[in-house]
Amino acid sequence: MTRLLTLVVLGIALVSTLAEAKSKRIHVTAKVVQTTFTGDSANPQIGDQLITSVELSDEADEKVGTGVGVCTLVSPAERLQQCLNTAVFAEGHLMFGGLAPLPEAGAIAQFGILGGTGEFRKARGEATLVITPTGDIDSTFDLDVPVFP
Repeated sequence: MTRLLTLVVLGIALVSTLAEAKSKRIHVTAKVVQTTFTGDSANPQIGDQLITSVELSDEADEKVGTGVGVCTLVSPAERLQQCLNTAVFAEGHLMFGGLAPLPEAGAIAQFGILGGTGEFRKARGEATLVITPTGDIDSTFDLDVPVFP
């Protein structure tokens, strides 16, 4: 039994040294291309959805990707929605989601990175979205991407 435990511990130590996490920060501005609300905006109800498509630009205002978000109103009184979002970059897709306030200038939403495709297929981390006074969405993705040699 002691030998088996020793082998398991050595195996875990070997795998943990082979896999290292690489931090990556992506900062983009999302400009709303189109948005649709499925309910009555004057009288929002639980289950109403806000569907938004965006273009992602870097700090030089060059297009670097696109994105889409589907948010379902879960608490009209608290003005909370549950969102599932995807950002599409040349390196792959990032999927992120969680609870967020309704979008208005100054609103801040923090989402968990759920995974991705391509270079982001094992990504974890957080996405922070801030609605600017112009209606753009200042977006920061703080990623921990495992790298295997």
